[in-house]
Amino acid sequence: MINIVHVKQNKTRPLSSDLAAEIGDIILISGKQEDIPFVGSRTHQKLHILLISPIGTIIDSDQVRLEETGLQQIYSFPITPDLFSGTYFLQIEGDYKRREKVNIRTNKHLIYRWVLFNGVQLTNPNNFPLNNFILDLMIPPSISPIQQVLSVESNFKPTKLITDNEGNRWLRFYFHQINPKEKITLAYKADLITRLVAYDVTRIRGEEENIEKLYPDVFQRYTKPEPFLDSSNRDISNVARRYASHSPLSKVLAFLKYVKENLTYVPQDGDYGATYAIENKLGDCTEFSALFVSLCRAANVPARLTTSIILSEHEGWVHHSQAEFFVNGVWFPIDPTLQHDFRYLYRSPNCILLQRGNTLGNSNIREVRYSYDDMKEHDVSIHAHKEVKWDKGIIEGRKSIRKTDNAKSMPTFFEEINWKFSFPDLDLDKQDKSIEIRVTAPDSAPIHKPFSIPVHLYNRNEEGIIGTLRVSFSRGGLYTNHLYPMVLESNSHEPKMVEIPATNFLGPTFIEFIFQDDNGNRIGYEQKKVNFH
Repeated sequence: MINIVHVKQNKTRPLSSDLAAEIGDIILISGKQEDIPFVGSRTHQKLHILLISPIGTIIDSDQVRLEETGLQQIYSFPITPDLFSGTYFLQIEGDYKRREKVNIRTNKHLIYRWVLFNGVQLTNPNNFPLNNFILDLMIPPSISPIQQVLSVESNFKPTKLITDNEGNRWLRFYFHQINPKEKITLAYKADLITRLVAYDVTRIRGEEENIEKLYPDVFQRYTKPEPFLDSSNRDISNVARRYASHSPLSKVLAFLKYVKENLTYVPQDGDYGATYAIENKLGDCTEFSALFVSLCRAANVPARLTTSIILSEHEGWVHHSQAEFFVNGVWFPIDPTLQHDFRYLYRSPNCILLQRGNTLGNSNIREVRYSYDDMKEHDVSIHAHKEVKWDKGIIEGRKSIRKTDNAKSMPTFFEEINWKFSFPDLDLDKQDKSIEIRVTAPDSAPIHKPFSIPVHLYNRNEEGIIGTLRVSFSRGGLYTNHLYPMVLESNSHEPKMVEIPATNFLGPTFIEFIFQDDNGNRIGYEQKKVNFH
């Protein structure tokens, strides 16, 4: 027979559901030839072994001939620190079928809950007041499914919420007058969740023919050159031209591969952009992302930069440049620096996205921006602070402070702040327009067989809405997407038959129906649970 065992410190025991493999352990498949009935009667038997992650991605695959292994050790998989905690599946296919759960415990998790503290201390150093002082503090966006902002609290009541064309949001604070030598601390804390998400590139399907006509503003804005994103550069255009006949998604993957294979990661002391990257074949996350975005734009695929903070093992929280590309009416996140797999697009949960758009150089898209009367003549002192708290402590720059019951374990800058104003019901995310979605779906369906279900979209607004119906199949954190760009006329009912493709998901699977605008804002939502058998 074939045995699946857990090896810990050179001691073996049968794999069971109550065991958790930890870093340094090994999962081992072994067997004895005389105990396997089909080996003696048939030769050249093969086993196809798959290790499937908690989010449904295949992280290891191996094909073995039983006669070549001697059946003493057929397959082994070491538990390494880069694995996420959760339930994995070890699946054996071929002439000997078996499927077992493997519980793995590491220091990396699939879902994190953070509290982001962001604030500034402003001082009027002058001997006269500053009049009509306006300061905007950017708050992180909610981007389904990778990031969800649960609530926001601040120490001063903002006068309004500002949203720009990129989908970035700021809390705006207004002071009629700031007196001479006066100091004011403005801050907010955002309670948010981040998830490990992988988009299966091979299963993203959509209707590409009319995308540019449906979203002319997106194509006009995000396919043209910008400072540091010189998509008109001759070398960049030449690379993009090689893939002119490819589909938009194939172009994206080709450009990701080009950036990974042609750039060497070297930390830079400033923002240098795409032209510098392709000419010098090096750069850091800024140049990797800038070149990727520029290649996409040169190939008429809308793309833009995003700015995040990411938790580094050695440096704590650091700023990190990433990107998004627009395919079939949906913005997809991508990390040109850290992305290594060309089948799945990963989004790490150790990352908080702060803003979208070109923040390089002297951009007006800033996390903190301000204005007041006679700015050219008068000075102001602004010092920004940012910290992140999670369930195991406080991360502040390069220091890690363990969480205790003592309230004084809070970071120094924020410990005295009184959070007076709260937005617990996500009023910040409410949309002026909404679409009602009604779906009729079966409770169960067979795997490997496609079927169709009716989806009804109701636009009860007085104006037409352009958007994309996104049908996502989620199992853990693995998402496959079918995209249907469409125009919903005012006060209309739009029925649509949606094909659910053949899937190998086994067991309960959630199917999400999301209608979203060109910035990814969710306007309509429905979810159905189907048990595949």
